[in-house]
Order: sequence, then C-alpha cells, then structure tokens
Amino acid sequence: MHALTAPLSELAEIEEICKERGREPGMLLLSGCVTSQKTHLMYALGKDYGHTLIVLSSEDKAKKLYEEYRFLNENTSYYPAKDLLFYQADIHGKQLVKQRMETLQMMMEAKSQVTVITTIDGFMDELPSEAEIKGDILTISNGEALEFESLKEKIIKLGYDREAQVDGPGQFAVRGGIIDIYPLTEELPIRIEFWGDEVDSIRTFDVDSQRSVENLEQIVIYPADDRLGSDRKVSFINYFDPKDTLVFLDEPARLLEKGRLAENEVEKARENRAEEMERTGEMEEAPEFFTTDEIIKFLNKFCMIGMCALEMKCKPFFVKKRFGIQAKSVNPYNSSFEMLTQDLKRLKRNGYRVVLLSGSRTRAKRLAEDLRDYNLSSYYGEELDREVKPGEIMTAYGYIAEGYEYPMLKFTVIAESDIFGKRKKKKKRKTY
Repeated sequence: MHALTAPLSELAEIEEICKERGREPGMLLLSGCVTSQKTHLMYALGKDYGHTLIVLSSEDKAKKLYEEYRFLNENTSYYPAKDLLFYQADIHGKQLVKQRMETLQMMMEAKSQVTVITTIDGFMDELPSEAEIKGDILTISNGEALEFESLKEKIIKLGYDREAQVDGPGQFAVRGGIIDIYPLTEELPIRIEFWGDEVDSIRTFDVDSQRSVENLEQIVIYPADDRLGSDRKVSFINYFDPKDTLVFLDEPARLLEKGRLAENEVEKARENRAEEMERTGEMEEAPEFFTTDEIIKFLNKFCMIGMCALEMKCKPFFVKKRFGIQAKSVNPYNSSFEMLTQDLKRLKRNGYRVVLLSGSRTRAKRLAEDLRDYNLSSYYGEELDREVKPGEIMTAYGYIAEGYEYPMLKFTVIAESDIFGKRKKKKKRKTY
C-alpha cells in the first residue's frame, strides 16, 4: 500500500502525530477529515502500531468503513453491537453472536496486527472475561479419549441448540455414536465420529448433501453464546490492552451523543418493563449495561486519535493535542469520461499524483489503457507498492466509497463510484 501511504510522510503534522500518538493515554484530535479519507489516514497512522480499534457512531458507518478497511488490511473484523432494547430477541439469534465470536477468535488467535471495527454501543453489554471465554473453548483431536455423554453436556453448556439435523451455525445433532456440530466460527459443520469413548474421525461435511468434505486432525469449538460465565461484568473494550492498542474515534462528539441516546433508550425501556411486570406479574430479564461515562473512562486509558470534519469540544474525552488536516472530497464525474479526462489533465498540469481505484482488476487495467489514449501518463499497479510520481496516474484494484484529495500534498485518490456513480442494490421481489 506504499502508493497510498507514502505521500503522507511529507506532512509535518503526520510526523508529529506519529511521535505523539503512543506517548501517553489520551486523544489527539484531528479536524478537517472527510469521508473515506478518514479510513486512509487511520490505516496510515495505525499500520505499524500493535492492534487497531476503530469506533463509530452507527452500524451503517461501521459497515461502510469495514468494507474499505479490509481492502487495506485483511486481518480486519467487524464487531456488531447487541440490541439492548430487544435483548431477549438476541437470545435465539445466532448470526449476531457468530460475528462477535469470529472477532474474538481472530483476536485470540492473532499472530500479527488486527483491526477491529465497532460502534460505541458495542461496548455497552456485559460479557464474560477473556479468560472465561478461553476456558470454555473446546479442542477435540482425532484419536483422543473422550466420554461421549460428557461431550454432549459440554456442547449444551456452550450454548449450542440440539436439533434432529444440523442446518445452521450454533446447532448440533446426535445420531448413534456421531455428533454433528456447526461451530459459530467455522464455514462448514463438523462430524465427530466415536468408537466407544475414543474420537475415531473428525471431518467437515456439506449441510445439504450431508456428504463429507475434508478429514481433520483437530477442531476448535468456540461458545455459541457470549453471555455465558459467572462473572459477566466486562465490556468488550476490556478485551484490548491499552499498551499495544491504538484507538480511532470517528467524530468523538457524535459518539458521545449516540452513546447517551442509547443509554436513555435502555433506561426508558426498563421503566416500561417494570410497569408491565407490575401490571401482569410476569418477570422478564433486564440486561445490565455499561454507561457512556464508564465507557469513556475505559477509553481514556488508551492512546486515541479522534477524527472529525470540524473542530469541536469533546469532553469528557481527554484531548492531549489538536491538529488540522487539509483534505476534501472529490467531486463526482456523473458517468462523464470526458469530464474525468479533463480533470485529470488539470491535475497533471499542476503536478498532482493520482490513484484511481476500481473494484475489478480487469476494469482497472482497461482504464489505464483508455487514459493513455488521452495522452495521460497512466499505468496499472498490481499491489499498490510503487510510489506515484507527480503527473502520474496509477489505476489499481481496491475499494473506497468516495474519493478524497490532500491539496497540500497534491495527492488525490479517486473511487470508481466517483466516475460511474454508486451502484444501486437490487430490490428483492416480494412474493405473495
């Protein structure tokens, strides 16, 4: 990704931010940041700093940033927040727990830097400690002596639902001396066959055909419920070590606003539940949660970088220093190739370095060829590892939602959507 990160080294502010970021807990606040440029700057500032945690105000923003960031770093995971208003509904829904458990697995098994993207309310619900999760993980090896009935009990305690036949994550089934289980963190279900109290074989299988796919020597089974454990008083933020984690906060003031709004909604729902219980006499579990102030207290122990469009107050975050970054969004070309080439010629005359990202390698190569027909110095870069020179245009495979520009650096990144517009998702036909 040298083509994307190298120009930033020319900014004096970036050099100072890199020096200051890990010196002591607290936040460096960067104003002037825009849309996808934030993702670019987060990657550049965090790529050589332990682990990265990125916090946003909404699920939509988090998912959008996740799509951009995983192109830059494949060790990236999205950790969704649990709905505290409809807490009971989450008990039977495994998809959300699957995503959360996959994130925990990536963090626990990581051998290199990982990036986790979440929302402020992703820290609110109570979790078992990391030690408890690790203690609940089941590791089963081929040829291992293991009591069949004991394994069934353990699987139930881990939150897996027993079914007649496994057809989705979080389920298990028993047939004779065979246990089928679909671990939340695996792509395929697992068939464990016993010979007495010894594991005779472990293999993956296809859900539809029930046919075996691959023989395995060992399988690791993570819990199917992240509410297990005797001591559920840990926030997800507590799974990170402040010593080797750099936290990025997108629009810190908005995070505070969203956190307090979620907190108020939960408190109001609690009052409504209490009134309903008093009227009906029925008891319903009310979830415990961490308040926004408690979460901010946790975050202030970390080295943080806040990014916002406009400079603003961010109390109770501890702001160490403020910086201004000059960046702006790219104007759309409205599917006009002529408009694009005219703008690129202007950028070339002014000595700009341009990177143009496409969601297809084939389209990126073709685009480089087409631009050369307009006497533009364009070329296709396979791995984005070559630094772009002034007046040059690199086309490459990659994804950003919107393009951005650093005027002081004369560096521009253009998204495919800036040229051809955003692709509309096809609406599913309603069936009656």
